Amino acid sequence: MKKLVIRRLLAGMIDYGCIMVYALILLAIFSGVYFVLQVNPASIHPLFAQSIGFLTLTLPVFIYFYQTENGRYHGTLGKRALKIRVVGGNVWLRNVLKLLPWEMGHAGVHWMIFFANRGEEPALWLWILLIFPQLLTLGYWVSILFNRGRTSIYDHLAKCRIKMTV
Repeated sequence: MKKLVIRRLLAGMIDYGCIMVYALILLAIFSGVYFVLQVNPASIHPLFAQSIGFLTLTLPVFIYFYQTENGRYHGTLGKRALKIRVVGGNVWLRNVLKLLPWEMGHAGVHWMIFFANRGEEPALWLWILLIFPQLLTLGYWVSILFNRGRTSIYDHLAKCRIKMTV
């Protein structure tokens, strides 16, 4: 089933390409707002910055994944283009687990900027917050390869599978 692994990888690239376009639009908007208001983004408290990032980027991405994978096509634009579907299980939980490392990484970056702006050394917990999501994502990809594309750690926990359509 190498074909399914490759399809899943390509579908992910399509989906994240769409997300990057959206993220660049957000970047342009926020850069304009910061410029007009004369705000240094590094001066924003990490909890506030994290809230803004979650509400404007992570939550819309989660809704996109959840709605498309839970909808009648059972797949995002990338999955539909590569003719694969998410079947069974709890799609809400699947996407929470899938996006968890992404959100943890965002939190880590906000806190890293905060410490750097104050000229302080980052705390050990921050390094853990930055490294753990990388290891978790690596584990996700290894599990996808090990299971020949049919399931990942987050799919398994949510009782979902990936299938090729005809």
